[in-house]
Amino acid sequence: MRCRVDHDCRRASRVKQVSGTAGGPHLLWRTGDRVRWRDRIGDFRREVGDGEHAEIMISDRTYRVRVGDLS
Repeated sequence: MRCRVDHDCRRASRVKQVSGTAGGPHLLWRTGDRVRWRDRIGDFRREVGDGEHAEIMISDRTYRVRVGDLS
């Protein structure tokens, strides 16, 4: 795959990792799972529905983050 910009290649590979097969995209996390985002630990709440973002809760705040940024 040839990409115009390096970040396009990284995004494409990240989408392949998260995307499912015939059933469509699936997530690696379930509600309540511990996730890491920007060196912080939080709880996975839900997938937003666009296939790219999720909501996580850190302390008492909810953040909408890119699924590819979670680990």
